[in-house]
Amino acid sequence: MARVRIDQVTKRYGQTEAVRGISFQVDDGELVVILGPSGCGKTTTLRMIAGLETITSGHIFFDDMSVGGIAPAQRNVAMAFENYGLYEHWSVFDNIAYPLRLRGETDQTIQRKVLSIAESLRIADVLEGRPGRLSGGMRQRIGLARALVREPAVFLLDEPMSHVDADLRNDMRAEIERIHLATGSTMIIVTHDQLDALALANRVLVMNGGVIEQYDTPEEVYDSPVSTFVAGFVGEPPMNVVPLDHAGRDGHDVLLGFRPHRARISVTSPTGTSSLALPAKVYMVESLGNRTLVTVSYGGGLLKADIPTTVEFPLDSDVWMEVDNADILTFDAQTGRRTDVGSTSVSNNK
Repeated sequence: MARVRIDQVTKRYGQTEAVRGISFQVDDGELVVILGPSGCGKTTTLRMIAGLETITSGHIFFDDMSVGGIAPAQRNVAMAFENYGLYEHWSVFDNIAYPLRLRGETDQTIQRKVLSIAESLRIADVLEGRPGRLSGGMRQRIGLARALVREPAVFLLDEPMSHVDADLRNDMRAEIERIHLATGSTMIIVTHDQLDALALANRVLVMNGGVIEQYDTPEEVYDSPVSTFVAGFVGEPPMNVVPLDHAGRDGHDVLLGFRPHRARISVTSPTGTSSLALPAKVYMVESLGNRTLVTVSYGGGLLKADIPTTVEFPLDSDVWMEVDNADILTFDAQTGRRTDVGSTSVSNNK
């Protein structure tokens, strides 16, 4: 197993900085998810850790050893790609067994390990077939199996569930988590799906525009986002963000943020001073079984309340959206950063 440390790493393609001086650490045995939109630098970061991309500047360490001059094959990492990287003329069995044969494992050991991982990922019945004839989701599972079967010091998974059907996604999350717990290996997963990140990670590293927005536990990233970007990217539905109707500290404009499940909808004007009350109109009401998602129009935008009961409000009716002051975060409107937090445990060399 290994601790992975990224120290002031930058990656440039010509004049474009894909990754901009980032620093963070993944502890030995930790499962970290790098989360962000397309083009944020997350896959480039993963490929630099694997040795498949050169570093423009900075250093990457496995434990206390710099791996900058070490070839990918010598880093004891296993990587599963979004585009599968399978050998189409080989059987599924041979694709999964390939890294074990390179390592000189016995035929009996290979048979046992391949069958075990194939059964876990529900591909045992296609081991004799070829990948080219299978669905995208099935091919993705084969690529994942080939990475996991190696039992390396570091797993690097690039969008491991991007082509998996919705009904299998939860099962694959559980299987990845089970393998992580069983092996105790360091695991770094790249995804654009915030639900996968929140469900899987010990810590989530949120990237945007080549820099790190936040690096923390899933609970902290969800409940205490350090920027309006994180507030809007993490959560389904995302955090509501509205402007304060007067300047905040130091004369800067302030934005207020609150999660939809913290909001309440009422038809009468709230009393008291312990909560924020916004006059709004009902835009849409969606029943979601045991809860209701109410969208209201306010100040030219739309806000959402996720209510844990089944309720009805007439469309375009006047209502109040109310949220307790204790559940409200404040952000600087100019920078988008939280106004009540300090530095995080990562750095960006901008």
